[in-house]
Amino acid sequence: METKVVRTQVKAIQSRFFEALDVLIDSGKVGGGLKAFCEKYELHRPKYSNIRTYVKDENKPGTGYKFIDIDALAYLVRDYGISADWLLLGRGGMFSK
Repeated sequence: METKVVRTQVKAIQSRFFEALDVLIDSGKVGGGLKAFCEKYELHRPKYSNIRTYVKDENKPGTGYKFIDIDALAYLVRDYGISADWLLLGRGGMFSK
């Protein structure tokens, strides 16, 4: 089986995704942490937990999960005011004006 390579741009987007999610959790806008976020949007929590670990430390053993779902990005933009430009391209501030 071929190992999927996580490209630099994907790593950056995923890093910003978890950075934004952490800010939302810390501010109380996402109560219940990663588990609650995943339950609300019917996302696979173990997958996101493992990807978060991988994003923070690429040397940790992987679990096969490498990529977040595209719709998860949309939830941050639509429901929490995260800037799409910042999330996808790293431009501007974290929150939309």
